[in-house]
Amino acid sequence: MKKGSGWRIVGSYLRRHWFTYLAGVAMVASGSLFMALIPRLLGRCTDRLRAGQLTASELAGVAGTLTLVSAIRVAAGWTGRIIVHRKGRLLTYQLRRDLFEKWGSLSPSYYHRHSVGDLLSHALSDVEAVRELTSMGINVSVSGLAMLATTIYLMAVHVDWRLSLAGLGPLLAIPVLVQRLGPRIKQQSHRSQEALGAMAQTVEEVIGGIRAVKAFGTEEVVIGRFEAKVDGIFAEKMKFVRLSSLFGALIPLLVNLGFITVLGYGGFLVIAGEITLGDFVAFTLYVAMLRQPLEQLGNVLNIVQRSSASLNRIATLLHVVPEVQDRYGTLSNKPLRGELRVENLSFRYPGSDRKVLTGISFTVGPGQTLGIIGEMGSGKTTLANLLLRLYDPPGGTVFLDGVDVFDIKLARLREGIAYVPQDGFLFSTTVLDNIGFADEYPDLELVERCARVTAVYDNIRAFPEGFATEIGDRGVRLSGGQKQRIAIARMIYKDAPIRIMDDSLSAVDTSTERLIIRNLREIAALDRAASEDGARTTIIISHRLSAVQHADEILVLKEGRVAERGNHAFLMELGGTYAGQWLMQSGAADDAGSIPADGDLEPGADREDLTGELGALESGMTEDAA
Repeated sequence: MKKGSGWRIVGSYLRRHWFTYLAGVAMVASGSLFMALIPRLLGRCTDRLRAGQLTASELAGVAGTLTLVSAIRVAAGWTGRIIVHRKGRLLTYQLRRDLFEKWGSLSPSYYHRHSVGDLLSHALSDVEAVRELTSMGINVSVSGLAMLATTIYLMAVHVDWRLSLAGLGPLLAIPVLVQRLGPRIKQQSHRSQEALGAMAQTVEEVIGGIRAVKAFGTEEVVIGRFEAKVDGIFAEKMKFVRLSSLFGALIPLLVNLGFITVLGYGGFLVIAGEITLGDFVAFTLYVAMLRQPLEQLGNVLNIVQRSSASLNRIATLLHVVPEVQDRYGTLSNKPLRGELRVENLSFRYPGSDRKVLTGISFTVGPGQTLGIIGEMGSGKTTLANLLLRLYDPPGGTVFLDGVDVFDIKLARLREGIAYVPQDGFLFSTTVLDNIGFADEYPDLELVERCARVTAVYDNIRAFPEGFATEIGDRGVRLSGGQKQRIAIARMIYKDAPIRIMDDSLSAVDTSTERLIIRNLREIAALDRAASEDGARTTIIISHRLSAVQHADEILVLKEGRVAERGNHAFLMELGGTYAGQWLMQSGAADDAGSIPADGDLEPGADREDLTGELGALESGMTEDAA
């Protein structure tokens, strides 16, 4: 990030809305200009009063003028401040939207290096600091500068320039204060924001893992950790307060020194007859008026230093270049059919010397199913991430419909793949919105069909509000099996040509797993019967071999390499790793090669009803596609 790029964000925004800001600050400034006329008016009134020439009508006129000036100042200042504050709020909206869009474009590796709490502090406290600058900061600085400039001009031109120099002399120390304290205030503000982000991260983790906290009885431990974070915020904030308060207190001190100088020197000039008593009264009022704008400008300098740190943090994030993005040139934007080919794929994560995948090759045609098994750390999830381009594979290794994935628009690529991650992540909204996540306004009938296919329909209907039930943060109100089945229903609802299930049946019982797999196979059969091109490709990653036994091909990964490959019968005859795991797992199950009996269905489910739902689901999806 180039130096000052944070300020370019504000500068660009102000240039786009220059006319509105100009109108707002002009009104604010006019209020301050009118206010600066009051001491001169009172000075003249004092001279006429001392000479015995002030009449009752003139006094009434002075009172009326003061009232009118005050009313104009209030009206102009109020209107101008509303205009500027509104623009500041719009900048807040724009920055938060830009940050949200940026987060969506960043690669997973970025989130591995940065905490959620720190990112949230960007959108909350950092953006608020910028809003404070572009609303209150501008209002106060314009008001203060207008009053300061007008006051100094009237002091020097209409009273006495010597007295002006005497009164303003101590104020020459203000630039020194800015130079010495400004950078320290900015640095301390940055540390305070980082401490706030650390606390937010702790809160997010504890709330997300509240079940583990309660299960282990470690409430006191997490409270202690939270208190440590809060203590850190308190310490950093107090350092900031001490610095900013010192800056804010020294400015009034300098003003008071100027006031004392004016009282002494001004009184001497009045006694010597070089200025009138009215001029002296006006001048002392001007000096007193200097206190407010100088204090305002001191506050603005604090705001600027604080906002500068926040702007730098925001600009740093906005200028991050995503590791995965569309390449330049003509990219394919055609809908995917589902043909997947991987050729000699080897991959290591950025910054690592260890290969996670080595020499992986396979082909899956439309309507076919590929099963992938392997021990933990063998590269199964990495392979799924590469197919989605959550990480970039080496060029010329992954092809969809015969086209290198780098030559396909990212939006089109991910639109053509429905993915169920290992954790089956759900959003803290309704069941309806989670299953119909692919649509802004989900189709309830289609959502219900998908729920029946994944054998979770009866569970959802048993909820107090059915499909309108709020499931809580990450589906906290659901069991592990329910979350996985809703995530699979979401995959079916998307109706993408390629489906990837990454160990997404681990939390369901064996009979329900078989039912879901059978239903998916029957959907695939309906696809093939309707159109060969319309058939969906399925990749099932699992530790349970029963989930992949019916796949057209099964890959057995070991240390990132394909150790075995073939269908279930071939691998069993081979007698290798797959066969050994099958014998181990099938010892606790009945004949895994058979279709589940009626007794294996979830209570309340009927085989004929589910078959009918599959046909209705396929018909509904076909109509939607049309």
